[in-house]
Amino acid sequence: MPDPFAGTLHRLDKGRVARSAVADDVRQVALYYGASWCGPCRAFVPELIAAYPRLRAMGTEVIFVSDDRSCAAALDYARASRMPWLLLPCDAHRRRALRALGGTALPGLVVVDRDGRQRATSWRADDDSAPRGTLRWLLDRPPGSGRPAAGAGT
Repeated sequence: MPDPFAGTLHRLDKGRVARSAVADDVRQVALYYGASWCGPCRAFVPELIAAYPRLRAMGTEVIFVSDDRSCAAALDYARASRMPWLLLPCDAHRRRALRALGGTALPGLVVVDRDGRQRATSWRADDDSAPRGTLRWLLDRPPGSGRPAAGAGT
């Protein structure tokens, strides 16, 4: 399984791309799968942005894994949405590896703990995605508590 905690990531700082990494206090990562062309993604991002301060206070970081065709489109989407979380750099190998954790429907949300175990996913058996339910699951459970939830939010 790919390690979303490893390697260099990016974060927007006043609209500019800055190198970053997952902070030491982070106990789990929520991988947000989305794309600029995806209407449901654009509708979900404001909810995730509103929840982000609470998620960080709970020890959860968010990493954006783009499904855009170009790095420029992914970055434009992150800037236009004002994503406050980490961004996966333009690295096709890492993107494919992390993308393999999820389904095909967007938006998606997959939660992985520090040991690399998947704790929750928004993708259901029919490959549809319910990220709002997974976000509620995240907000209701501190990292490391409760049962691992494959299909959380379905």
